[in-house]
Amino acid sequence: MKEIYIETAKEGLQRQGYKLTGPRLAIIRYLAGEKGHPDIRQIFTRIRSEHPGIGIATVYRTVDLLLELGFLRAITIKKNQLRYEVNWPGDHHHHLVCKGCGRVIEFGSCNFQLISKEIEKVTRFRIEEHILEAYGLCHDCLPGKQHYSTEKM
Repeated sequence: MKEIYIETAKEGLQRQGYKLTGPRLAIIRYLAGEKGHPDIRQIFTRIRSEHPGIGIATVYRTVDLLLELGFLRAITIKKNQLRYEVNWPGDHHHHLVCKGCGRVIEFGSCNFQLISKEIEKVTRFRIEEHILEAYGLCHDCLPGKQHYSTEKM
């Protein structure tokens, strides 16, 4: 899957007339192998170890380009900080974002399709895709470490 993403991103950049520079390819490869949700600083630090001459502006521009072309997704965490993840083809998941520590938890369950037709009918708006991010506190940040259970759901 990682190699398919890398090739798809490379082809997409070339198709749009962008050069495949060493730093761009390093960023794409890093993101394809990243399991978490890095921010710009984390991406920059990792890429700089391989490309010592890279500037943070190059990382910003490349990430913005990958977002624009649909190869990345941005997740907003506390205080409008952005984290990034690969936009894997066919992948559909959502995020729980802790407002305390900034932890991002992925979940795949989505019942949005159950209400999307009603929303389209009422608003006369055709929904083509959606992203769900819920903000709250993870178990570690809950005051008094309150017990949480899904047994009564």
